[in-house]
Amino acid sequence: MNYLNQSESAHRRAERDRELTEFYCEIYDSLKACRVKNMRRVALTMALACGSPRYHVGFDRAYIVVGQLLRDRGGITFKSSHIRDMWFEITDRVERLMREGRLSIAQSVDIVLEQCRASRFFLAEEHAWAIIKRELSKMNCRRPYGRVA
Repeated sequence: MNYLNQSESAHRRAERDRELTEFYCEIYDSLKACRVKNMRRVALTMALACGSPRYHVGFDRAYIVVGQLLRDRGGITFKSSHIRDMWFEITDRVERLMREGRLSIAQSVDIVLEQCRASRFFLAEEHAWAIIKRELSKMNCRRPYGRVA
């Protein structure tokens, strides 16, 4: 990975982290009015499940991974089931676009990354919670962010 790709990757992560934290805060505020038990846990679960405005991956990486998955679904191992699920979702959408629109892999990957909403944030709860805590502390936010029970 060259310096430019590292910078792009860091930018995508920062964007994802900000979007997740914004979703969490909106949900937490609405739950507060309803007096929901375990608000932090419920808000986190809902924020992860509500969907992300986009897939936070670069075109080059997506093109390589989707191409490999189209050739051999079982040929790639992923660090986590969340990452695997994200790549399978992207690949399914690319495959559908290629079939329906007779587009190339590159065209389909570009459309999916630029125009499709991800079904969820593809993060484990523990990782998402660490991200939210870090983002809230950067914002000097007074929201509670202790341990998620």
